[in-house]
Amino acid sequence: MFKEIFVYAVDNINSTGLKNPLAGNLNENINSIPGFIKSILGLIMYMGIPFIGLILVYAGFKFLFARGKREQIKTATFNIQWVIIGIGVFLGAWALTTLIDSTINSIMH
Repeated sequence: MFKEIFVYAVDNINSTGLKNPLAGNLNENINSIPGFIKSILGLIMYMGIPFIGLILVYAGFKFLFARGKREQIKTATFNIQWVIIGIGVFLGAWALTTLIDSTINSIMH
């Protein structure tokens, strides 16, 4: 049974050609490694925005419940600081891959 499936799959590849399974998905063509990385980072950003919002709300509640206690205020400030640094890292990575992708595309065309 497996032999027939394998032969059928090989015949289909040979008759239609091997196609990029990601081409046309995510509203853009992924034809290069930087394009793939850009798409993955875009997906992470898309999924991470609600998470970042929740972490910021959590840190805000930590500020509210600190009630003037210096150690708890330091913890809340630390959380907000690292969330902002994380946002910067993701935006920087996305900007860098966008730059590399556009540079490679302009060289190729």
